[in-house]
Amino acid sequence: MHSPAAPAPAPAAAATAAGLAQTPHPPGAWFEHRARLGAVLAPMAGFTDAPFRRLCRHYGAAWAVTEMVSAKGLSLGTGGGVEVGEPYPDERDVVIQLFAADPALAGAAVERLERTYRPAAFDLNMGCPVKKVVNTGCGSELLRDPTRAAAVVRAMVAATLRPVSVKLRLGIDSVVAVEVARAVVDAGAVALAVHGRTARQRYEGEADWDRIAEVAAAVDVPVLGSGDVVDEAGYARARARGLGVMIARGSLGRPWVFACVRGSAAPDATEIALVAWRHVRDHVAWYGGEGSLRRLRAQLGHYALAALVDRAGGETTTAASAFRAALVRAERSADVAVAFARFVGVDPRHPPADLDPTLRALVDAPALRRPTSGSPPRGPAG
Repeated sequence: MHSPAAPAPAPAAAATAAGLAQTPHPPGAWFEHRARLGAVLAPMAGFTDAPFRRLCRHYGAAWAVTEMVSAKGLSLGTGGGVEVGEPYPDERDVVIQLFAADPALAGAAVERLERTYRPAAFDLNMGCPVKKVVNTGCGSELLRDPTRAAAVVRAMVAATLRPVSVKLRLGIDSVVAVEVARAVVDAGAVALAVHGRTARQRYEGEADWDRIAEVAAAVDVPVLGSGDVVDEAGYARARARGLGVMIARGSLGRPWVFACVRGSAAPDATEIALVAWRHVRDHVAWYGGEGSLRRLRAQLGHYALAALVDRAGGETTTAASAFRAALVRAERSADVAVAFARFVGVDPRHPPADLDPTLRALVDAPALRRPTSGSPPRGPAG
């Protein structure tokens, strides 16, 4: 990956970030250095909240990107999902993702989020193919208009001294990623993450890493590829091409994938049960009650599949089906613990004594809770 030249800070950025230490390194160096440390947790609506980000960082994610925050929602005072950008205590290297089509709203959103949370960087979503997002001109719809996309990026860059990246797809129904990538980099984006599919493909077919490599060759900023990397071999192939790696769906119910792509062994069913229970505990504590567990059900289904692969080789049996059904219908934390105890033979509420020290530290850590409203905003990461 290549480092870009450092752009001159805009006057608005200097005002917004008054008092913040400026780094002597090019802004893209933040991404380039960390991308060498491991794969990155991709932003996923409904999934990459604070509890899941912490688990992925525990297993070696180089950094994590939040769920997307609506710039328009912030401007209307509806929140726009601002809470999904909230760092957990001591979280470092978090990147907040925005979706926006209006440059002015994007810049204002960056200013507000920086004052509130002080993330390490910001990211613009140009890849989401969901209809309710593209119908507002946001997400992958920006791929139709590189000029507008560049204007949004330019406004974000002008509002902060923190680095700004863009996550995009290859195109909507045809490949236009090189043209769009050049436009947003010229506007000030200092890193790109490219999903190797078009918006029309959504998640069908194989990700095209040759096309991702074409984007990397066309711009002088760090480029991460996304799509279908779930093991050490896939990670090594991407790194051999000089690309960073971003993992999305492959991490669901498998936060340990960030360790596995760097050579660690996959966990057994006992560890899976304990990690799932850690996720449940943190989720309930973070959101303030058992009623929040419904939001986690989709993730629990993925944990069930991971445990099934370990215990039954993925084979569908009556007991296995009952196990997964129990998790995706769980109403309370205890329902999850009982399901794992029955299928795996380990009650995660009472973990074995002979755990690996790293796993023991994860299991014994206090439940993750939101900072109090009076907590000071986070300072810039390393």
